[in-house]
Amino acid sequence: MLDMEEATRLAEKFLDEKVSHEGMAFALVEGERTQVGSIFYFDCQSVAYLRSGDLRDMAVGTGYVSVAGETGECRMLGATESAQLGLF
Repeated sequence: MLDMEEATRLAEKFLDEKVSHEGMAFALVEGERTQVGSIFYFDCQSVAYLRSGDLRDMAVGTGYVSVAGETGECRMLGATESAQLGLF
């Protein structure tokens, strides 16, 4: 079973390698992370928005990053799925 530190590293790597692209880089939102059962959840947003706070830089329609504590598998949840969890 992963701990929060290991899950955080996997979530960051996932964002860097699988989600970010030339037009928009993503990063984890500081302090917005939790564990529910064996799954870790992280809020994320565009790096530009996290730096500027300008709504024009905000990524819309994305959800949390989830990391399975048993396998380390990462996936990006949709906005609706994330809202239904109501974690942050």
